[in-house]
Parts: sequence; structure tokens; C-alpha cells
Amino acid sequence: MLLATAMLLGPAPAAQAHATLLFATPTVEGAVPTSPEQIQLVFDQAVRPAESALELRGPGGEQVGLGEAASGEDGRTITAPVLEELAVGQYVVDWTATAADGDTMTGEFRFAVGSSAGLALGGGAQPQVEGWELLTLLRWGMFAGLTLSLGGLVGARLTRRTALAGTEQDDPRALLRTGVLLGLVSALGLAVTLLGDGSLVAGASTRSPWTLVESTAGRVAAVEVLSFAVAGAAMLLRRHAWAGLVLVAVAGAEGFRAHPQAASPGWGAVLIFVHLGAASIWVGALVHVVRVGHSRRNRELSAATAVVAYARLALGLFALVLATGTISGLLLAGPAGLRDTLFGTTYGRWLLAKITLVVVIAALALLARHHLKSRPALAQPGSTARLEVVGLAGVLAVSALLTSLSPPVLRDAELPFPPPPLGPISAAGGRAGWIGVGATASEGQLLVRLSTPDTEMSEDAVDTNTYDLDANLTAAGDPASRHLPLRRCGPGCFVAAIDWQRGQNTVTFKADSSDFPGGTTAVTVAWPPRQAPALLRRTVRIMGAIPELTLYEQVTSNTNTGLGDEVRLQLTGQQLLDSDPYGSGVAPTVVVIDRDDNAGETVMALGYPGEGTYVRLTLDHHGRITRETLTAPNHLTTRSIVYPEEKHDLHTHDPGPRT
Repeated sequence: MLLATAMLLGPAPAAQAHATLLFATPTVEGAVPTSPEQIQLVFDQAVRPAESALELRGPGGEQVGLGEAASGEDGRTITAPVLEELAVGQYVVDWTATAADGDTMTGEFRFAVGSSAGLALGGGAQPQVEGWELLTLLRWGMFAGLTLSLGGLVGARLTRRTALAGTEQDDPRALLRTGVLLGLVSALGLAVTLLGDGSLVAGASTRSPWTLVESTAGRVAAVEVLSFAVAGAAMLLRRHAWAGLVLVAVAGAEGFRAHPQAASPGWGAVLIFVHLGAASIWVGALVHVVRVGHSRRNRELSAATAVVAYARLALGLFALVLATGTISGLLLAGPAGLRDTLFGTTYGRWLLAKITLVVVIAALALLARHHLKSRPALAQPGSTARLEVVGLAGVLAVSALLTSLSPPVLRDAELPFPPPPLGPISAAGGRAGWIGVGATASEGQLLVRLSTPDTEMSEDAVDTNTYDLDANLTAAGDPASRHLPLRRCGPGCFVAAIDWQRGQNTVTFKADSSDFPGGTTAVTVAWPPRQAPALLRRTVRIMGAIPELTLYEQVTSNTNTGLGDEVRLQLTGQQLLDSDPYGSGVAPTVVVIDRDDNAGETVMALGYPGEGTYVRLTLDHHGRITRETLTAPNHLTTRSIVYPEEKHDLHTHDPGPRT
């Protein structure tokens, strides 16, 4: 058992259940106007790409060339380059990956090229486990073996204590060896299937069986096989207490690969350990008590004492099974999404079937208990008990099926990291109360990052705030605004799918946090982005040559109290540049968002998303900056610039481009 414990406690990722496809680029059921350069899938945990991890089918079902799939982000992404230009039409992505629990997952999703229809930020089509039918059968066999052996040990102890003196040797023996053998064969089948990446035949023909213990899923399978084998040896030596202790390890090992472990690492394993252990004893003890009761009635002996003792035990076990099952279900679906999960997914419908069986079994148990209390001297109804056993066997079968199905994919599940941008990008920012808002727009999506004065937008920063964000989009040419469904992608990170309209799009944000009051701000996104790095370089050259200007500046960290007190400064153009992030003439994104030829004004947005800094500049017809709004993680700076009358034309020696 020390070996088994060491194998389970070895290095392991946090989540050990089936992998869930959280996000895809291009967006699942979404659209892109032009051919994408790559296909990328984002999962909730590390996965291992299969030999044909990604395949792309065109509008006519033909295969489209993709490059070799590669893993990234610690195994949580699979990316493959698109080797040819995709024509207008609908495409289907087929993907295959091996999850951390060892099951090989498959799935597909669609996207469109050259269309703006059907854009939605979703978690992808419900994936399937390859060979789930065989896995269900093997897991049912393992659960049944654990039930007959572990539960049989408890039931045998219970009936021995309630037997009349000199009659216990005539009671039937518990099906201990049958249970251990069934569990051992099933656990071996699961281990071999795991070696074959979902194929029993491939696993049986492998020449490297020792690779099983290189993954957490393999170590779990090895512990289960070892536990049944050791328990069988202990039973042969009539060391039943030792066998019971060893069998408990099977329930513990199963907890490490079950779905709730992914939702709540550590506690999820504990929940399944208690749930499976209690259910095994509940069912297995009942099977033995029913067999003993039938035998005693045939010998004209009363089985009432055994039934009463079991009823007392079963009440506590039922409470444990019900409580842990309920908590596990809430961990997977969440209270808000429970209804949609139960009625809208395959996993949820089978979970409903399991709940229904448990309710029926509970009703049968209550009926038997009532019969026992009202007529203790009479023989107890064997048909009720047998129905209860059959129902519990059905519960085990459905439980085995649920472990082989993918858990429900929640459309609003938090992404482990921000999805990568696709195509050209534009960045803008604002401040809502104490909260800095940075928005990065790309093809089909909007990524928003929030920050407060005690945090910085860096990769190693730890933000302890809890943020809430609401967003509405007013598209170009459409005065009506629509709500944007947002999805979390980390602390202070949100992403939304957007079908950008050509022209100016305005996104209004309402932000709040647990530690700082928020507010409302808006950013403008010009689509498609017109990158203008030459215009920024020209502006810096012009500003660097200005000998004198008057700067009116306001700085605030909380826009709810206004823009701050105005300060007047006399500067040179170079001094202004030295105080600004764009002073070098370079910015990650430089986008022209508006140009008014009548007023002679040009507005451009500069983005420094890595630093959480965004600048909006308004230029006059001379190319000089007249207004500036700078949004940084800790403050908002608003500037107006006034120039004295010049004796010569600043642009005589500047033939540089305007765009």
C-alpha cells in the first residue's frame, strides 16, 4: 500500500478528468472574413495530441491540408498551421487528443470563411470518448467487483453479529472472491486500454507496458490493479480485514481520475472517494444481506435482526452518497447552469436517470423500513429487497457510463488564459471609476483586461480583486446597442465574440471590483484597423521640433470624482515626448480611428497591451498633437496642448507621409 500511495502522490497535474474544449480559433460556430493562418484549440487541462490531432474538411467534405499539430501553454493548446488558402464556405474541424485521465477524446466544430453569420463564443461541440462503450463495461465491472468485495466484507460482518448461535455457518458466504476477480479483470482491461490510447487491442500488443506509470492516469490504473491483486491474496490467506483496507485504495484512486477532481483539485478526489466507498458498501452489504435473508427464511429462521442492522447502516450510507453526489453535480455544472446541464446535455440526462433510480431505491427502502416497523414478526418482503438490489446495480452501471462520458461543457466556463488574437488588432483603453479598462480588438473577438491601482498588467502580477464587467456594443450604422456575452479568461480578463461592422464601433463598459468602486467608460474601435506606424513616426518628428508649447494636464485615479485639477506647464515638444510612452515613435498598435478633412483633424489610437497603457491622440492639420488621453493601470491623464503663433512653417522640411 505504501507503493500505491507513492504512485498516486507522485507529480500530477491539477485536473485529472476528461479534457474540455474551452475555446477555438477560429471561433466555434463562428465566422472569419478571410482564410485563417492556423487552427488552435484551447483545453481546460493539458492534453496530448494524437497522430492525427487536427483534420480540416472543406465545404464539399474534402480534406484540407494542415501542418503538424503542436502543443503549447503547458499542453493546454493544440495548434496546426493551415497550408492553403481557404475559399469562401463552411469548414469542419475534427480533433483528437488524449486527456490527463488517459481517455482519448474526439470532437468536431464548424466555422465559416467569408461570412459574418453565426458568430458565437462557445465551448465547442460536446466531445466524445473514443471506445466509451468498452470503457463503460470495464468500469461497471470494476465498480461491481469493488461492491461485491468491499461491501460483501461489511455485509458478512453484519450478518455474523446478528446470527443465532450455531447457525452462522449455514449462512451463504459473501461473494468476496468473485468480486475481487471481477474487479481485477476489469481493472486490467482498463489499464491495457489506457496503454493503447483507447484501444484494447493496441494496448495488449504494446511492447512498453512500463509506460503505464509515466502518467497520473496510468498510476491510477496501476494502483487499482495492484489493490485488487493484493486484496485477493489477503482473502486467500483469510486476512479479510487487510483485504478491506486494501480495497479502500481503489475508491481513493478512482477519485483522482473522476470529473469533480478537475473542478476542485483535492476536494474533488475526496468527494468521489467518499461517494464510491459509501455506495460500494451500501450496495454490496445489501446483496449479502438479501442472500442471507433468503437462506434464513428457507431454514425457517428470522432475518429481521440482520435487516434492521443493515437498515441502520444504510441510512447513514445513503446520506453520504446523496450529499457527495449532490456536491459533485454542483461542482460540474454550478447552481446557475444546473438546469441547462441536466436537460440540455447527454451527461445531464444520464445524471437525471441516476437520480431517478436513487429516488426509486430510497422509496423501496422506506417501504421496507415501514414494513419492518409495523410488522416486525412477519417475514420481510423479499421482492422489495431484490428490486432494490437490481436498482442499485443499475445505479452502478449509470455511474460507470457517466465516468466514460465527457462532463458538460459550460458555455461561460472560465478560460485558463486569454485566447490569442486572430488577424489585425486594434487596442484602446479607458478608466471606469478606480478601474483601468484595456480593450484589444481582433478578428471576431474582443479581449478586455481590468486593473486597479494596486495591480499591474504583467505576466507575474497577482491580482486578488474580483471583477465584474458588463459590455454593450453600438455598431457602425446601427444606433441600437446590444449586450455582449462575456467570458472570463483569468483575473481581470474577459473575452467576447464580436462580429465587427465596418466603420466605428463603440463598446461601453460598466466595471466593478471587490476592492475598488468602478464606473462606466467607452472605447471606439475602427474596423478594419488601419495601421499607421508611419503617421506616429511623423508626429514624433514634428513634435520634437516644436520649441514651445503650453500643456494643460489633468490626472485622476478615480473618474467618479472628475478628471482632476488642471495644471498648466510650459514645455518643449521634446520634453512632452520624453514624458510619453510613444516618444520613441514606436507602439505595438497604431490605428487611425477617425479623420475629419473639414476640421483638419486626425484621431489615432496607440496600444501597449503588455503594459496596460493606451493613448488616444488628436492631431491638427499641421500634424501636431492638440489633445491626448492616456490610460495607464493606475491613472487617467487628459491633456490639451496650445501652440503659440509660429514665425515659420513647421512642415517646410517634412515631406513624410500622412498615413
